[in-house]
Amino acid sequence: MNDHPAQRPHRLGIVAKGAMVGALAVATSLGCEGSKRSDEAARAQSSADSEEPERLEGGYAVPKQGKEPNAPPFAAAEAKGEQDEGSGGLTIGHAAGPGTAQGYGSGAGTRGLGGSGRLLPSPKPAMEAPVSANTAPVEKAKVAEAIPLTDQILDPNGRYATTYRPGGGHLAAFESAVALGLVPAAEREIVSDVGARYAPAIDAPKDTTLSLLPELERTKLAPEGGTVHLRLSLRSTAEAAAGRPPLAVVVVMDTSGSMRGELIQNARAAASKLVDKLDEQDQFSIVRFSSDAQVLVPMTTIGSKRQATKDAIAAITEGGGTNISEGLRLGYEQISKKEVRKDAVRVVMLLSDGRANEGTTDRRRLAGQALHAFEDGIQTSTFGLGTDYDGPLMSQIANDGAGGYYYLPSPTQITSALATEIDKRLEPVATAVEVRVRLKPGVDLLNVYGSRRLSAEEAARVRVVEVAADKQAEKRDKIKTNRENDLEGGMRFFMPAFARDDAHSILLKLRVPEGVGPKDLALVELKYKDRVRKKNVTEEQPLRVEYANSDTESVASIDPSVRRTVQGFAAGETLTKAAQLVADGRRQEAIDLLGEREGLLLHAAATLGEPLFVQDANRLSRLRMHAAGKDKLGDSLVLAMMMESAGGVHLR
Repeated sequence: MNDHPAQRPHRLGIVAKGAMVGALAVATSLGCEGSKRSDEAARAQSSADSEEPERLEGGYAVPKQGKEPNAPPFAAAEAKGEQDEGSGGLTIGHAAGPGTAQGYGSGAGTRGLGGSGRLLPSPKPAMEAPVSANTAPVEKAKVAEAIPLTDQILDPNGRYATTYRPGGGHLAAFESAVALGLVPAAEREIVSDVGARYAPAIDAPKDTTLSLLPELERTKLAPEGGTVHLRLSLRSTAEAAAGRPPLAVVVVMDTSGSMRGELIQNARAAASKLVDKLDEQDQFSIVRFSSDAQVLVPMTTIGSKRQATKDAIAAITEGGGTNISEGLRLGYEQISKKEVRKDAVRVVMLLSDGRANEGTTDRRRLAGQALHAFEDGIQTSTFGLGTDYDGPLMSQIANDGAGGYYYLPSPTQITSALATEIDKRLEPVATAVEVRVRLKPGVDLLNVYGSRRLSAEEAARVRVVEVAADKQAEKRDKIKTNRENDLEGGMRFFMPAFARDDAHSILLKLRVPEGVGPKDLALVELKYKDRVRKKNVTEEQPLRVEYANSDTESVASIDPSVRRTVQGFAAGETLTKAAQLVADGRRQEAIDLLGEREGLLLHAAATLGEPLFVQDANRLSRLRMHAAGKDKLGDSLVLAMMMESAGGVHLR
């Protein structure tokens, strides 16, 4: 989610001594990479409130300048999705697929999102000193005056990445690092789920399964128009979907030589406990792979064979190379047998501690196996064990297989991860969720926070997932198919599934022309498969705005809740960008970027009277100090993971 290959924001492809640490493959999940927008375009966050002494949009304080010149049309590079290859998916435990509560999106993405914007008027002197013993002084802005940078107009049509991650998915990598002792538990405060504090207070819907609330930053625009933010808030019911479908599971276990000792012992124990968790109607198979692959337990209904299955698991030994492709091939073969129930949720779970070094080793081809399987309704979840596995590969397989991706540095985490993933495959209340925004003529799209426009290839892959989810809903929940035609028009955000009792926000920055009276801005559509009420749902909401008689009247109509969300999302983009800079070895740039955002938050706190911004500034200050220090939290891998996790929870 947030977030399938084509949908994750750009996640950090960071390798810890040859391995990925905590899903640092940042793909914006269904995530935050940029289609390569220039730093200047990413920094342009000023509004057009001509009577406000300072404007604070996206956290950027800019003196009044009047109207902005017309921006150039979106660049060809934007449409092409000019990209730096990034492996997609920080979804440790949270990538997702139709019929699952998890994951969303991935894909290679660019490094451009989340520019910092220039810090203009300095915070008041009282706010420039450290705000706690743990925070360093914020450097005063060196720019005395500013010329507003022109926003780049984005294409308002096409598929966009989503940052949705079910529940606390963004924190999975961080919690793994805490469990391993890489990060002190006391640092949880830095990477806590602060994004929830900026989220709108929306009650869970009672008469529907999923609700969508569009809200503008201002209910009345200044007569000359200008920029305004639109928040789209999703909220799901706390009611669970009725009835648990049967489950068919294949565990594909790495038994290469590197798995010896505690790893293989815990993998065997986890698989055995998974068998205990299955109902009698469920079906199970296990495949082991090293230099070759072998079916140890053919697909069978658990029933009376539970103990025999566990005995076969207990006899597994290790030795040989790592032939992931052959293991997956046999796993997909088992789960495609005619004996498998037609209404079963089919999941392949790949466990490996290493890198493909025999058989097919090309990442795209290996992930392609998972994508092809998903077209047939099979989800693939991956579990990276230890610290030397191929993180980008495991992430991409999970993304293309619409399953979960888990980073498990400790062998003791395997059992709980397998159990959690089984629950997630069965949990969602809505699938094939799509939010579509059709802007009216004259309304420009300037930013989709934490997101980017997907390339044609990525959009095509998302379309495959949508069609598969449509068919699976009919097979499992008897919900009629209705996604045969790929309707174009508007910006589209697709989430394969939405978890029970969950929430998510999408934030857009728009530019509206001058006018008088009421104006139609957009038509917002929500479409999904309702697993609670077993039906298709399509809802449309027209979005209108009034023009104020004066700038003062416009300022008075500001919604504080939406403004807080703007600050939170802007901080999230900054943190994600800083994480990428640290991963790229550009630490000082990351420190400077965090310092600018810290100052902007303090300035916003003083100007808007919002103490939460001071707390967030303190968090950024501590991250900045770790980046400049020599302690273990200054390690690039750990630091980037913390920044990325913090960024992810802001973009909710």
